[in-house]
Amino acid sequence: MTFAHYDIAAGAAPLHEHQHEQEEVWHIVEGEEQVLGAGCIAVVPPDTPHSVRPLGACRAVTADYPLRTSLPGLSAPQ
Repeated sequence: MTFAHYDIAAGAAPLHEHQHEQEEVWHIVEGEEQVLGAGCIAVVPPDTPHSVRPLGACRAVTADYPLRTSLPGLSAPQ
């Protein structure tokens, strides 16, 4: 399982539509979005196209299962 914590600034570029073999869970910790707000969780099934468009500053935690060896902006542990 892979966990990532994101601090997304106001005006941040959207995350392009993509898909991956892992199931992904998004937990919006702080901030607000048109569909998900603080405290909401979204489950993205494996191989399902999805994207993210922040409407303002927010914080989010994602969990991917099984292990995801690469994430945008992160490097794999050595």
